[in-house]
Amino acid sequence: MFFRFVDELNQRVGSKNLFFLPYSPAHLDQIEISQPEILAAAQTMDVAKMIDHQATMGPSATTFLDGKPVAVFGMVPIWSGVGEAWMIADDAARKHPIRMTKIARLVMDILMISEGLRRLQITVRTTDRRAEKWARAIGFEQEAVLRAYGPDGVDYLIMARWT
Repeated sequence: MFFRFVDELNQRVGSKNLFFLPYSPAHLDQIEISQPEILAAAQTMDVAKMIDHQATMGPSATTFLDGKPVAVFGMVPIWSGVGEAWMIADDAARKHPIRMTKIARLVMDILMISEGLRRLQITVRTTDRRAEKWARAIGFEQEAVLRAYGPDGVDYLIMARWT
């Protein structure tokens, strides 16, 4: 169903050392998770099960760099025209900030067009300035602070981009 999304990503971005495959739980197993919100969530829930569920709800994919999964991501529809994007990245992805930022911006554009979205939103920990800066670089704007939103009670920003 969502294979067209992955095909379009590969057509627009894919190269010998960077390509996309449909998300698989085996891909997540190969990613070294250091994102604080994911580590906090793992204290009280099965993160792999949560991601597997999210991946069935909307388009999802895995980014491979030099043959290794470096990010899993996708979008969960909230209702018609509105979705929430999610992503877990390996530190290896962070070693290529310019390339990964360009790719992420394109991924968000493709998601919005292919899924007919007028709004795409994400949440970012208020204490994670690097993630906030990156979210702005890929086209998201801050809307509000979600108090005590995180799995560990930390505040989050809700950020969105529109058509």
